[in-house]
Amino acid sequence: MPGYFVVESPKIENFDDKISKNPQIKKLIQDIPVLLSNEIKEEALKVVHTVLQEARTGKIIDKTKIKEIVNKLVEEIISKHQNSLINLMDIRTHDKYTFSHSINVCTLAILIGIKEKLKRKELGDLALGALLHDVGKIMISQQILEKPARLSMDEFEEIKKHPLYGYNILMEGEEISEISKMIVYNHHERYDGGGYPQGLTGDKIPQLVVITSLTDVYDVLTTDRPYRKSLLPHDAMRIIISHTYSNFSEEAVRFFLKVMSIYPLGSLVKLNTGEIGLIIKVNEHALVRPTIRILLDSQGEIVSPSRIQDIDLSADISRFVVNSVSDDVFAGK
Repeated sequence: MPGYFVVESPKIENFDDKISKNPQIKKLIQDIPVLLSNEIKEEALKVVHTVLQEARTGKIIDKTKIKEIVNKLVEEIISKHQNSLINLMDIRTHDKYTFSHSINVCTLAILIGIKEKLKRKELGDLALGALLHDVGKIMISQQILEKPARLSMDEFEEIKKHPLYGYNILMEGEEISEISKMIVYNHHERYDGGGYPQGLTGDKIPQLVVITSLTDVYDVLTTDRPYRKSLLPHDAMRIIISHTYSNFSEEAVRFFLKVMSIYPLGSLVKLNTGEIGLIIKVNEHALVRPTIRILLDSQGEIVSPSRIQDIDLSADISRFVVNSVSDDVFAGK
């Protein structure tokens, strides 16, 4: 049996800390609502942690706790999705990656599902499958999961077994729906048949699986991994778009782009004026012209809280986004 994934008690950072630890900048964004409260994120982390511990030791996982936290996540996102920033978790150490990644994928999948007008039960099934999509990785050697170099063919073949491992873990009992299990089993299938484990193609891949696959890829690309640094959200979206017709259908990519935007909510951008801003609203009819909260002025100075500016680029045509930036722009502020 491969060496088990190390499971440690997780901790999280506040959304503000991901943008900047500078109290002046925190004041500029403190009034902006976020999609998930820290309390529910902490609770979700503890549940995922418990589930992995149970699975690692061969116990039947507590599906009641999983369903309870999934319901809380769905209800909170339903109630707050229209006017809130997407505050994904930012845990960069390997041992805690699976926790945060699972919740990020679940959060984004619920958001996409709401926009797709899924029924409440479908949303619950989607969220449950998305939250548990990588549970099978606890059966994969940590040395393989952490390897900073290219995997060997044998190592990749072992990685490809995690959907089956996860499906088998969920087979105990009847509390989890078949579609949730299929999300776990098929989330690495690809539109052109190049995925695994079954090599499914086109519309043979269920809609809820496709939603989870897209959000999985997006979060993987925007998170530090042992073998590469994280990409900016804008660059991650470009990569997803470039894989239209191979990994995902044109329709699925177009809808994902419409919901997330080329410059996703909560991401940082630089304007032609030299100003740095936070995306606080997406314009679905003009994806490259969102509404931005200015944080640094054209001289690179922190904006005064008394002069907060929210600029709708669809109305202010003198300004436009030049490129995405990381929170490194706040270094030394």
